[in-house]
Amino acid sequence: MKNDNQRTIKILGAGLSGLSAATPLAKNGMKVEIYEKSTHVGGRFIHDFQCLRNYGNIDKDPFEEFKEIGICIQPYKKIMKIVRHSPSHSFMITSKNKPICYLVLRGKNKNSIDSQLRNLALNHGTTIHYNTTSDIKNVDIVATGPSKADSVAYGEIYEDTTIDDTIHVFLDNNNSPGGYLYVLPGEKKGEVEVINGISYPSTSRHTIQQLYHQTISKNVILKDLLDGATKTSIQGGIGCFTLLDEPYTNKRYYVGEAAGLQDAIAGFGVRYAILSGYVAACSILTGENYNQCIANTFKTQLEFERKRSEKFKRMTNKEIDKLFECINNKFGPELTIYEYESLRGDI
Repeated sequence: MKNDNQRTIKILGAGLSGLSAATPLAKNGMKVEIYEKSTHVGGRFIHDFQCLRNYGNIDKDPFEEFKEIGICIQPYKKIMKIVRHSPSHSFMITSKNKPICYLVLRGKNKNSIDSQLRNLALNHGTTIHYNTTSDIKNVDIVATGPSKADSVAYGEIYEDTTIDDTIHVFLDNNNSPGGYLYVLPGEKKGEVEVINGISYPSTSRHTIQQLYHQTISKNVILKDLLDGATKTSIQGGIGCFTLLDEPYTNKRYYVGEAAGLQDAIAGFGVRYAILSGYVAACSILTGENYNQCIANTFKTQLEFERKRSEKFKRMTNKEIDKLFECINNKFGPELTIYEYESLRGDI
């Protein structure tokens, strides 16, 4: 379909992908209406923190990439140090120049990327109908989040910790089957989010909670990190990283997690959500084949992430420990982000 400025583009869902599609469409003179079932943007998240990695098979800084396509948003923190833990070993990844990761705030807070993207869309003339839904048959873009669960997560946010601007990642298939537990520094000093992700979606909520509390009560490193901390909220959710065979189907564009676009390694989908929304908008404006554009933009990276995720999912704790021991023997307890990147094809 070629660009027709008289046509109204209807989007179901005011998440990251829906808002990222709306901005370039509205900027190019199209009338855009978004239907959001919540009373505000970021409805799936309550003061949540998420991560965008800036290493591995990412060709460029994600925020520079967003800026190039007219999506000017800001993270709340740059991460220059990550500590990865196996059941018996640890190693630290550091960077002196480029951030290893960026942290972003999710939810309705004015500093969240949800709110930043909303403001961009509104500034270019998009209309958002809150507390409203629409039959999927009546919309052009579907941005409704995950339709199925490939992973599940549970965690909590704490205050009054002494954790610095360091991310901690714990790999232990007894406590995080097929996944991992992570600790992210929050927006405020002393605030952290601890989330346990599991790659077996049939796991009951009760079991996930048990595994989480078992881990933070028995893991010596976690106990030390959270010593004296005050729990302020509970977090949880699902993730979908099974890409639809045809993200454009029945004359509708599926974007973000509605299309199954998510990082199967890290479990975060911010970059995929924003870029897929933009790709959908470009397809509408230019008539390019959306399915082919999605494949060209994401397929190689998605395949790499899926294979690497499956590899870790099959590993036993003994094998994970052996891997970490080999890294320690080669680099010592600390390696640069560039040294770590050189290993990513092997681990």
